[in-house]
Amino acid sequence: MTELLRLRLPTDNAFVSVAREAVVSVARKLRFPEAEREALRLAVGEACNNTVEHGDERGMLTLRCLHDYEFLIVEVSNAGEGALPSSPAAMPDASAEGGRGRALMEALTDSVEYVVGEGETTVRLKKRLPLS
Repeated sequence: MTELLRLRLPTDNAFVSVAREAVVSVARKLRFPEAEREALRLAVGEACNNTVEHGDERGMLTLRCLHDYEFLIVEVSNAGEGALPSSPAAMPDASAEGGRGRALMEALTDSVEYVVGEGETTVRLKKRLPLS
């Protein structure tokens, strides 16, 4: 597995766009079509927003992009041990104010993994690399 990018950013809404644009740049370099780059932008934004909302407000998040010749893997990690989801996310009612993040991440990527342990929570998004 090859690491393509690693960023440490404050858990602050002002830096979510930095994370999104960094991932889109990596996806562009790997020749993802525009629609797939936009799907990644939204999924990464949701993962970062969840970190900002549920993480330590004075903490940091780590964004990593890796690839294994089959997938682009994007990891968003922060300090703290969150709860592991027990089932796939369901999209909430249209009138709900929130709760769409997990459902969007799961719909926009090939897989979403949640890793909790050793004082850290990681959301791992996988998107199949485009065929050359």
